[in-house]
Amino acid sequence: MNTPYIAVQIKEDVYTQMKALHQRASKPISDEDKALGADLLAQTYVQLLDTCFTHLLDELNKTQPDKMLQDASKVIHKVQSEAQHYIGWLIKFIANKRVPPVIHHFHDMVHILNLTGQEHPYIVIPVTTTYAENASNVMNALAQRDDTRIEEGVELLIEAIETALVPLVYTPKDLMGFNFVISKTINGVINVLHTLFKHTLRKLPPHINIESYPAIAAHFETFLIRK
Repeated sequence: MNTPYIAVQIKEDVYTQMKALHQRASKPISDEDKALGADLLAQTYVQLLDTCFTHLLDELNKTQPDKMLQDASKVIHKVQSEAQHYIGWLIKFIANKRVPPVIHHFHDMVHILNLTGQEHPYIVIPVTTTYAENASNVMNALAQRDDTRIEEGVELLIEAIETALVPLVYTPKDLMGFNFVISKTINGVINVLHTLFKHTLRKLPPHINIESYPAIAAHFETFLIRK
């Protein structure tokens, strides 16, 4: 790939099931496959937040336990739980025939990449060159324990999630063609969770020890791929 991108590794069994579901979706799908598609979608959201935030917060809490960091971890888990709940709720409102386009969309986002010495399936989300360059500058500064760039680092992580919302949330919603009432409800839920998420993360910088800055920079490097 010639453009920079965010790469979120997904579980092998999720990839295997998604690939098989993609093949079956060339024909009318069953209720069971519709439910499976919803479950795989929910697992993808959970993995995205784990990759970008949960693992990082867990590591920070091990080395510098802090109530604000612990609360942030709880918020991330709440967002994950709510996402799973609402996906299960929404699937009841759509006809089976509306699901295949979403299955094909997610299948097309998955690529087999060798980023760690072994090949694994990843959800790939392109980012702009400007974003990648800015992220590189900020992460290099954090790696050197520059205490003036931590707020920028948090904003970059937030922007990564906001970028991912388009292909992982809004595009699938549009493909499923919900009516106005359901679509408005979904948008409301997304906005509430997104606001909670951003508000929580923006309170973190004063609670992060400068000694942890290199670890944050290294963490970012694991999923932001610059080509």
